[in-house]
Amino acid sequence: MSKTRLITSLALALCGSSLAAAEPVRSEDPAQRPEPGILTGAALTNAPLLRSDDVGADRFIPVGKLLTGSGGYHCTATLIAGPMSPPPNQPALILTAGHCVNDDMRANDVVIDQPAGNNWSYTPAYFIDTPSQHVPVAVSRTVYATMKGVDLAVLQLNATYGQLAGRGVHPLRLARVPATPQMAIELVHIPVVGVPIEEQFLRHSLCRTQTEATHLVEGYYPWFWSAAVANDCEGVAGGTSGSPVFQLGDATVVGVLNTTVTPGYTGCGLGRPCEPTDAGDYSREGSSYYMPVDRIARALNDDGTLDLAQLDPGNGVTLEREHPNWITQRNETIDGETRSARWGLRIGESFDWIWYKTSTARSVDCANINGYQGPYPSIDQSLLPLQTPAAEGVYALCVIGQTPSGFRQPYEHATVVLRQIDETPPTLAPQIHEQAGGDAIRVAPLFSQHELVDLFIKYGPVAQTDCQNREGYQRYRRNQYVTVDNTQAWRFCAYGADYADNAGPPTTRDYIP
Repeated sequence: MSKTRLITSLALALCGSSLAAAEPVRSEDPAQRPEPGILTGAALTNAPLLRSDDVGADRFIPVGKLLTGSGGYHCTATLIAGPMSPPPNQPALILTAGHCVNDDMRANDVVIDQPAGNNWSYTPAYFIDTPSQHVPVAVSRTVYATMKGVDLAVLQLNATYGQLAGRGVHPLRLARVPATPQMAIELVHIPVVGVPIEEQFLRHSLCRTQTEATHLVEGYYPWFWSAAVANDCEGVAGGTSGSPVFQLGDATVVGVLNTTVTPGYTGCGLGRPCEPTDAGDYSREGSSYYMPVDRIARALNDDGTLDLAQLDPGNGVTLEREHPNWITQRNETIDGETRSARWGLRIGESFDWIWYKTSTARSVDCANINGYQGPYPSIDQSLLPLQTPAAEGVYALCVIGQTPSGFRQPYEHATVVLRQIDETPPTLAPQIHEQAGGDAIRVAPLFSQHELVDLFIKYGPVAQTDCQNREGYQRYRRNQYVTVDNTQAWRFCAYGADYADNAGPPTTRDYIP
């Protein structure tokens, strides 16, 4: 999941803690966001704190607290190594979620061999009953991090495997275990959002997978993950991002938790990931998702290093949207011109030729060479006028390129961009917030992320104001209140629109003295 800011500010269901996203949030009032992940009720029972003397707890000694950003962005990380014991003098590696390194990474971004922040640290064996042993280790480098297809990162510590072994901390191994529905798993994590500071330590969740690996969409870029696994793990909140997932009773890491469906949100967007299906986007209420770790497992060498040649280097075709909104109706209005929806993508200058193919986001397989068209000269910018399908749905565009030197981007490392056609109006009408005072009432509509992201209002005498008539509505400005004189009969109207500007039903509120 993401850091806290992903979850508290924008809810990136990414479950880290202390995250700030730079995406353009339309009409979101922080005062109207739901609580992101309070551990109450069943979560307290089903995600109990771990003690160092609990049966089997020694398996989780390599799992610890990760602080990134300016030192206040909470995630969870795990000490890892390849199948053989690494040399004791080799700098140690930890595994976490990609967004824990940088939650502003775009959908095709890759970070390789970059220095870590001055305040980044990892503290293993983060049990509630061993505070005197919570000695942080500085993180020295980001070896590899990406949000392209997966949400994973490998960081290097300013300590060797031998030094950590001297503290009783030994690396865990990774394995490729294909997910099957109802597979029993364990999640070991350190949630912090909504958790009292004296309880922000390792927790243990027993859970089951709900699906095989599936495609998943989230955010405003948006991110597109090709093999996310839904699960019913409880207690997931900001700080859980990057946590290891195990098969029940095993000590081999099979996944890394990356996001969750935030309670109280509607639609699809940051903090509410959706699975693209033939019937439309589907958000699985109460679920979280983990990323399989097979890509990283294949790249871990016996000498304790990471073979970057086995991973996507992120040097493919760059594509920039002509206009930022990736969700529109089948006809869009750009600069006053109404036209059929287009991909509207500008190709970067580093590649001379491109090949591309389109498909639904549900079924796309960019690594499969079948279906690609081209080559097309990049200078022609053929993706700017390329029309999207007219039917509603989420679509994927896979693009590979060739440089003047002859380098050709591998199909399995294709650049992927999503586009959604949405013709379905919201079913929600805005809720109304009231503040009484004296002879007047202050009234404001409430946003509902991500279903009602723009609001429109009008008000006037009851006899002269028809909420069903869309004439006279004005766009609502955030934190704007309308003062209603409660000595007269007034009517307040509000309706909302989604990201594609589909308008929902209006709310009517009468104020009769």
